[in-house]
Amino acid sequence: MLTRGWSSDGHRMAPHARISGSGRAARGTQRAHYPGKRLLDLVILSLAAGPALALGMISALAILLDDGPPVLFRQLRAGRDGRPFVLLKLRTMTNAGERSDAFPEPAGITRTGRFLRRTSIDELPQLINVLRGEMSMVGPRPTLPYQVQRYTARQLGRLRVPPGLTGLAQVNGRNRMSWPERIEWDLRYVEDQSLRLDLGVLARTVWAIATGDGVAGDLRRD
Repeated sequence: MLTRGWSSDGHRMAPHARISGSGRAARGTQRAHYPGKRLLDLVILSLAAGPALALGMISALAILLDDGPPVLFRQLRAGRDGRPFVLLKLRTMTNAGERSDAFPEPAGITRTGRFLRRTSIDELPQLINVLRGEMSMVGPRPTLPYQVQRYTARQLGRLRVPPGLTGLAQVNGRNRMSWPERIEWDLRYVEDQSLRLDLGVLARTVWAIATGDGVAGDLRRD
């Protein structure tokens, strides 16, 4: 379980939340990362910085024209070993429609937001999270506090590695899957992570984004 401090709405968290109790066993049996993973992140960041900045500026302008400020959406998520960090995204919902769970109500998504979500452009600001070392290019998606509270001791193992912009779950069905199914893919990644696997996931991510495969989620399966 997690030490006290997480709230169900994801807005109040202890500054040093950690995995405790039965989760310690999972931490001791799984690697935090493979050698060279951070270098891969920095290489990709250096290559993507220019195009991402240009695309981000265009998207920010579209958000402002469509629904006004703010441009960014910030949300507390669980990082490696349960450490809280602020995840960054381009805002895709109306100010009145912002939610703290995984799948928003469709009526709350702006016109620009629908396009940004379908193309995953809304995730671009998370390159800043990668630069800060809070995330990696590949890994389990950063989870919400109320989701972590539901994890079994085994499922806590997905927090052993830094969360990623994309991962095995995202290229094997994404939001079409139930949370237990997605977590199983994440645990497989933790066990099998390697440079070859990361490159494969990144290549398949390009296809998933191009086709919009698995973007739609079902709130009842959360």
